[in-house]
Amino acid sequence: MNSQKILLLLLAVIMLSSGCVLPAEWPVDTRTTTGGGVVIEHFGPDFNEVRSGEEVVFTLRVKNTGSVMAQNGFAELLGLDPEWKPGAGATTSATGEVFPDEERCRYTNKGINLLPGDPESGISGGEETCTWRYVAPNVLPGLTIHSKPRVRFYYSYRSDTIKTITLLPKEELKRLQSQGNPLPIESYSKTASPVSIDIEAASPIRTYGTEVEFPLIIRVRNIGGGTVCSSVDACKKEGWSSEEGLYKVDVEILLPSGMGLHVCKPKERVVLIGNREQTISCRISAIVPEKGIIQKNIEVRSDYGYFVDKTSDVFVRPSILAEQPSTKE
Repeated sequence: MNSQKILLLLLAVIMLSSGCVLPAEWPVDTRTTTGGGVVIEHFGPDFNEVRSGEEVVFTLRVKNTGSVMAQNGFAELLGLDPEWKPGAGATTSATGEVFPDEERCRYTNKGINLLPGDPESGISGGEETCTWRYVAPNVLPGLTIHSKPRVRFYYSYRSDTIKTITLLPKEELKRLQSQGNPLPIESYSKTASPVSIDIEAASPIRTYGTEVEFPLIIRVRNIGGGTVCSSVDACKKEGWSSEEGLYKVDVEILLPSGMGLHVCKPKERVVLIGNREQTISCRISAIVPEKGIIQKNIEVRSDYGYFVDKTSDVFVRPSILAEQPSTKE
């Protein structure tokens, strides 16, 4: 075999084994180390080594590990070359995409809703399974194709953080102001979600007659290891505008009666790429209690779309008949 034939053969193998190339910001295998949300517990073929022409079933199993219901969930299998054909009875889209066998798993349905777990009662979060059926492609004798399919699971989720801030009488406020200290604030509740929201009371405090004004810092970060979007539908779109789409989330600030919001808006949009943190800086005004203390809850929440990825490996060898030596009479 001359060098030109060897080069052509290598190119053919590369083309057969290549998958879909995605931007570097999208992790190949999502690893959730903190927070919560939906995790991919398993993804892979029924057998990692198959023969040409054999049916291959790919199985996905997901679980909600957070404290909020996951809604509008659906799954896609990516990265298989066109040589992989739909299995017997498989449903395909108008463009030839192989749908999961389960209708609830398809993006045309968005039918997966996963309940959160209850650790105190020993109840784990909701689980779901999706499957795809393909036929392994033809492989020339002496060659092996290495395919690396990727599964992606999309869903809607919420992050919600509530903190209790303590309003003090005027004399106590002046003391805090002179010391450069913030108002006392403590955690009330926080969801286990892939997007983390933290609330901090900062300094300096300012008093004006019967009112006090203080800085409020909101820190938002993607800790789920996946990718966040403005909505689950925006996650699926190929072209993202400046108004909606990949990495963008809306953060809503909810104040109780007697408090005013300044500098920032009641709803702010942040961009979360990777696990980089974004900060929203606000100023809050409130009525100073005449005596004693008053505690008020400040809530910050966000509803968004999210997706997680996982890859697997499958090796395709020639059929047994193709590998048998030919006999001449």
